[in-house]
Formats: sequence, structure tokens, C-alpha cells
Amino acid sequence: MAEPIPLSEIPTLSLLYKLKKIVPADDLEPSYKPSPTYNNKISVIRQDITTLAVDSIVNAANESLLGGGGVDGAIHRAAGPELLDECETLDGCETGSAKITEGYRLPANKVIHAVGPIYWVTKAEGKHTELLSKCYRKSLELAVENGLKSIAFTALSTGIYGYPSGEASEVALETVRKFLDEGKGDEMERVIFCNFMQKDEDAYFKNIPKFFPPVIAESEENQEPAKETDDTELATKLPDAPKTEPKDPEEPSSKKQKVDTAEEDFVVVDKDEAKQGEAEAVPKADL
Repeated sequence: MAEPIPLSEIPTLSLLYKLKKIVPADDLEPSYKPSPTYNNKISVIRQDITTLAVDSIVNAANESLLGGGGVDGAIHRAAGPELLDECETLDGCETGSAKITEGYRLPANKVIHAVGPIYWVTKAEGKHTELLSKCYRKSLELAVENGLKSIAFTALSTGIYGYPSGEASEVALETVRKFLDEGKGDEMERVIFCNFMQKDEDAYFKNIPKFFPPVIAESEENQEPAKETDDTELATKLPDAPKTEPKDPEEPSSKKQKVDTAEEDFVVVDKDEAKQGEAEAVPKADL
């Protein structure tokens, strides 16, 4: 297993802006006012979420909560069989909600299992944005209720569930921004957007300035003194991004998790609507 990455090595937006890792587009009109407090509280990183030593990580789960492919399978494997044992006691979870468990063998203390929407199905019903937003909000609420100071989100629903990365990142960022503006996350120290795929990181880097813009006119007295040396040193220690992508992120894990074989739950997913107009049945247990 890779070495756990402590919270102190996960870069904040303030640092990423200073290092010019995130550069707002010239024509960008931010939807919200800059906040140095928020920019010190929000992080984005491209990394394997199972390596983060934080209070909680958010799993991209399915309604059974019994494991599947992609991130879901990776979290179950890293946590060990005890995670599945606890999930079996939770009686599943509906789409747009989340439930919390222990982290077991993970470096994270808790796992919050959020069930994101299947894009093609829920968009046809006009519910895709609402359901995805509810996943993020419920996860944040669970973190606060359990006294957790840090939470790391995977890119929910952007795998086999087909939610476009750009749209999904905007929903996630706006939901977190509103939650913080309501004062509900005041006790939290860090909210992390952890991406494994390059497409997801690119989407966050593009859309972050809309919701958490840089503090351009920050006065000297509002800046932490003698921080430049610390920032430069930290920049050299930023965790490396994963060096290999999954061979096929659309395929479920080859290591099957425990599932209910008495009933197969299928949804129809249109993989290439514009070109083929054909659909294929995909097991709902695979994100």
C-alpha cells in the first residue's frame, strides 16, 4: 500500500493560486465573492483517495452499499472485509443520500458512502442536478454531525454513471460553497476534492475560480507573515499524481464484491447517443 498522505501535505486553494496551478480564465465572471477563509479551507488534489489520512473520505457507492467497481471497489479492498460487514447492516441507501461507516484499514477514520445519480436516467426526469447536490450536502452534514474536521470527496457519478465532469464539478463546488455560506461548515478545517482521472481534475481547475475565486486585492495585514518560504518548500513536497490511469475506467473491478445474486438490478445506459442511438444494459452495482 502507498504511504498515507497527511492533511498537511494536501494543498489548499490559496497555495494552488499562489503557485499558479489554478489560473482563472481572463473572461471569467466569478459567481461568488473571494474569501481567504474558504480558500484556506478548500483543497483539490489528483490522488488515490484511499491514501488520504483525513477524518473522512466519500465513496462513490451504489444503492446496495455492498461494493462495486472503480473507486467503490478500491475503497472496499483497502478498508478490508470489515467494511463490507458493516455495510451489510445499513439496509442500502437511496440515490441522493449517504451513510457513514468506520474506515477500518484505511488511513481515513470514516467512510461516507454517497449514492450519486445515473446521469442519463435522472436527467430525463430533470432530477440529476438535485440528486447530485444532495449527495454532497448529506455527506457534509454527516461529517459535521460526527465531529469530523476534514472530508475528501471523490468525483461522484462521473464514472460509469456518466455524469459529465464539468457539470458534476460545478454542482459539487456550488453545493459546498452554499453550505459554507450558511455557516454550517464553520468547524470544519478542510474540504477536499480528490480526483483520480485527469478529466476530473481539469474540470475542477477550470470551475473552481467561479465559486472560490482568488483573493486578488488581499492586503498585507491579512496575509500570514513569513509564509513565502513555507509555501515554496511545500510546493516541492506536493504529492505526485497517479502515474497510471485505470486500463478502462468504465469497466467494473475484476475482484467482485459481495452482492445479492437473487436479483439483478439493471439500468439502460446510452453510451454514444449521438452516433449510435443504441443502448446497453449495465449492472447498477458498477459505477
